[in-house]
Amino acid sequence: MQSTGAGGQQTPYLVMSANAVLGVMMVVTCSLGSVFANRLGLKNALIFGTTGYCIYAASLYANNRYGTVWFVYLGATACGITAGVFWAAEGAIMIGYPEDSQRGRYLAYWLAYRNGGSIVGGAINLALNYSGKTTGKLNWKTYIVFVSLQCIAPFVAMLLSPPGKVQRADGQRVKSAERVSTLTELKEVAKILVRKDFLLVIPFFFYATYLLSYAGSYLSLYFSVRSRALASLVSALAQITANIFFGSFLDWKRFTLNQRARFSYIFIMALFGGTWIWGTVVQRDYWHHKPALDWSDHGFGRGWAFYIMMQVNFALSYNYGYWLAGYMARDPAEIVRLTSTVRAVEAAGGAVASGISSTKAPLIAALGVNFGLWGLAVVPTYFVVRTIGLNLKDDAGAVESSTDSPDSVKE
Repeated sequence: MQSTGAGGQQTPYLVMSANAVLGVMMVVTCSLGSVFANRLGLKNALIFGTTGYCIYAASLYANNRYGTVWFVYLGATACGITAGVFWAAEGAIMIGYPEDSQRGRYLAYWLAYRNGGSIVGGAINLALNYSGKTTGKLNWKTYIVFVSLQCIAPFVAMLLSPPGKVQRADGQRVKSAERVSTLTELKEVAKILVRKDFLLVIPFFFYATYLLSYAGSYLSLYFSVRSRALASLVSALAQITANIFFGSFLDWKRFTLNQRARFSYIFIMALFGGTWIWGTVVQRDYWHHKPALDWSDHGFGRGWAFYIMMQVNFALSYNYGYWLAGYMARDPAEIVRLTSTVRAVEAAGGAVASGISSTKAPLIAALGVNFGLWGLAVVPTYFVVRTIGLNLKDDAGAVESSTDSPDSVKE
């Protein structure tokens, strides 16, 4: 739904305003994600985290078909409360379950599975909206399919194996972390918040999701309904392809862990910078002469491809960010805590970006902010990146992965 541009609505302003509410709620619940995981267990936290998405999707359906506004804000609030827990739980699972030497590849698989939803949704979007040659909103029937799929999510989450029952390919089980009191957990989270390495990567994680609001507004304002539907499908395929190659490089033993960390970071940040330069040229033209582009129009490819590249950039930043976070963890229990805190930073970035996008601010200004945030993130994050792997005896990782959850069983 996100990749259709503003949740598929005709204009992005209501959805961006609701997304700002959603993001604020997620900052709180993501910050407390490790507390939920510690008290409920990762599996139960994941199940709970999936329950709010269908409510938000239903609210967008009601707005699309009947013009209902209040339900959109209610749906965003419900989704924000639950999705913050989901974000923390899924990130911890994907960092903690696989062995360290396979982390990059498994993160790529995780993002591919996430994009699998976009592929299904994109195919549905395109099938139901292929005749929409003008700008506007998606067919309301599209949302019925989304709501139905999202209602299934809690039941699918029940199939997750608890950490203590997971055996890796090398025969090792996911190590357990002791359950602690809520107060102790909060104190441990607070320690992470003041750590130098965490403070240095805040700009990167804030930037990672900030671009999504701009991308959604850009797509919804400048492209036809069916072009947006096609974008939701193609962007997912492009993200999967890019992440499979990128994740494989992150695990490639031809280079040391430190070399992989540095080379891949330099590559993605150079790619991001080049994309924003390209986008500045495109956005400047669109600012002076607002288009309404369909895939049959002259000049469609240049601006549409820029949107696809923004989505690829987002996917690569996610893959790298969580690979990096896994190596920043100093002990097994920190994996969930670190994941929760960086996801709270992401949610904050998304909330601020959505709030700005809801005000009808010029998109050229929004692009400039994104470009500036990229510039602010480059150097501080590299100070952390350059230390990855230097204190290890081998390339296996700083700690054996685990999850901070009462589901874990000590061996």
